[in-house]
Amino acid sequence: MRRALSERHNSGLLLIILLLGAAILSIDLAAQDSQNLADLAVGTRIKVFLEGDRELDGTLVEVTEFTVKLKHKFGVAELRKGEIRKWERFRTVAEVFEERAAGCTTAVAWCNLGDWADAESEADLAARAYREAIRLDSDFARAHEALGEVKVDGEWLSHADAMRKQGKEYYKGEWRTPEEIAALELKEEQAARTEKLKGRKELELEYAGRPWAAMDPIETDHYYIHCNSTLEVAREYADVMEALYEKYDSVFTEKNFPRNSRTKSTIRIHANHQQFMDWTGNGPGIGGFYRPALRDVTAYHGSFGTTGSTREVLAHEGTHQFEGLIFKNMWALPAWFIEGLAVYFGDGSKISPRKVEINEIPRDRLIGLQGAIENGSYCELRKLLRIPQPAFGGFFYGHGWGVLYWCLYGNKMGAWKGDVGENIMTDWLIHCKQISKNEGVVDLEKEAQYFEELIVRHTKMSIEKWEAEYKEWILGLPVEKIGRSSGNRWSSEALKLEVQRPSGWQWIKESDLASDEVVAAKGAGSQVRRVSTYCWSNWQHSDMNLEYASRLAGNIFQEIVVDQDYEAGEVSHYPAIRATYSSAKRVLRAETSFDDQGRPSTKLEAGDPQKYEVVFYGSIDKVYCNVFECQPDVWEAQYSQFEKYLESFKIDN
Repeated sequence: MRRALSERHNSGLLLIILLLGAAILSIDLAAQDSQNLADLAVGTRIKVFLEGDRELDGTLVEVTEFTVKLKHKFGVAELRKGEIRKWERFRTVAEVFEERAAGCTTAVAWCNLGDWADAESEADLAARAYREAIRLDSDFARAHEALGEVKVDGEWLSHADAMRKQGKEYYKGEWRTPEEIAALELKEEQAARTEKLKGRKELELEYAGRPWAAMDPIETDHYYIHCNSTLEVAREYADVMEALYEKYDSVFTEKNFPRNSRTKSTIRIHANHQQFMDWTGNGPGIGGFYRPALRDVTAYHGSFGTTGSTREVLAHEGTHQFEGLIFKNMWALPAWFIEGLAVYFGDGSKISPRKVEINEIPRDRLIGLQGAIENGSYCELRKLLRIPQPAFGGFFYGHGWGVLYWCLYGNKMGAWKGDVGENIMTDWLIHCKQISKNEGVVDLEKEAQYFEELIVRHTKMSIEKWEAEYKEWILGLPVEKIGRSSGNRWSSEALKLEVQRPSGWQWIKESDLASDEVVAAKGAGSQVRRVSTYCWSNWQHSDMNLEYASRLAGNIFQEIVVDQDYEAGEVSHYPAIRATYSSAKRVLRAETSFDDQGRPSTKLEAGDPQKYEVVFYGSIDKVYCNVFECQPDVWEAQYSQFEKYLESFKIDN
């Protein structure tokens, strides 16, 4: 017993000696390291341990007699040598992974490595390790389960594939059998027959919503959906997000673009716009946003812009969310690509709860881009590629989409033949995948030059010649009609309105409509006579009032002289606000130019003064305005035409 204790004592003493020796050696090495920093080549990645238990890792920029300069993700730090306790060569998670992977010879070892990589938030490395474990042992349950797979009839499948093998399909927030789906669809069709459009009471319930505290999230294969509108609305958005993910995944396959995380993404949808603004602090021009640090999307239930809705906002911001899954650092990518891709999948998709069709033309973005080309405010490619993210406003979104659409779908729309655009985009995506691994922000000049080189290389044209042809192609793309005319009548299901032009008058072409004007007709002859209807999103979900109407009038006219006060009353059975302007100017043209930093400067061109009457209406989700204009000397003779126009006006309120 005494011998055993003695041996144990000696062993413990030996351990202490070894540890003490290691500590002394560490101190000696630290001193030696501090002295040998000057021997390291510039560009070497190191980690320094500073006084006060601080650590900093980065790239060595300069070593002088007294200081060390280190470039890190927040800038360049200049450190005094005296404050550096020790340093070591910095090894990335990927470097450590490769080192450990060299010693993995069993499925268990690979799985352990995968767990380590997962804990380090390196989802792609973790997935690689788990797949290596499966390669060694095809039935290794721990690895399959780590990849989110389940065993069905002796075969390991993803959860979605397992459900589909059982004959189920994802519908309304749940996996259901075809019989269950058919029964639900029949119920929906019957409801649609009795009420084609949602009534005001139903919409009011949706916009009133439920208390957040009493609401449970809906969990799908890839998302947690938090929506405090009605449960039916929440389930619909859950289906929309899964349908969108399927499209994202079909273009950016996991094989070529591994996910940075396997955790489910979060979607938050407020019951109405006002609640969204109150909770987030955003103004009325924001439909939703994505936060890279938290990987969550926040939006609201309702309409956005003239024709947009929550679905398009979710598709746009959901694209950013997916970009965060496949690109390590989105700040390392240029803004035109990040936002252009979001428009391509967002505005440029037709979305229903269980189906998403991509490669569609976003109507409002195309109108804006075509208008920019025609009025001279178009942003040339060389400048577009170099606009930094903070300055990349909504005006440029359509520009970014246009370039991507030309590459991804131009061959179907007559832009090019063969594989020109596809080759440009393939090379660009491979490049983006690589540069997104870089720390810090994008080198705009370098990346702009690279994309310009791709265009020149694959099209065999100069940038100037390519852009000239590109602009002609954009101008030739068809604009989706927001409504349709049948004889004297014009109707729009999207805008929930119907109107009839005066007898003998002609509908005005969509390309000649003013901003926010959705339909207009003009009388024959040399004298100006025009009736038209404007439409906006009623993001406030409020009834029309005097203040609201006066603010909206500024969207139509540059200069207004009110002949009489606004009056509240009833016009053709609708509550309305109306006023007459003895002299007002319609904005005919708005030219916007941009400096090198993307800052806008807008010059407005207004028409001649005319006499106008305006009538404003409000529904639960839309705001409308009917306008009559003509020269003052024929006002009395022509006013009856406007009265007929008002009588024919119908909205779903």
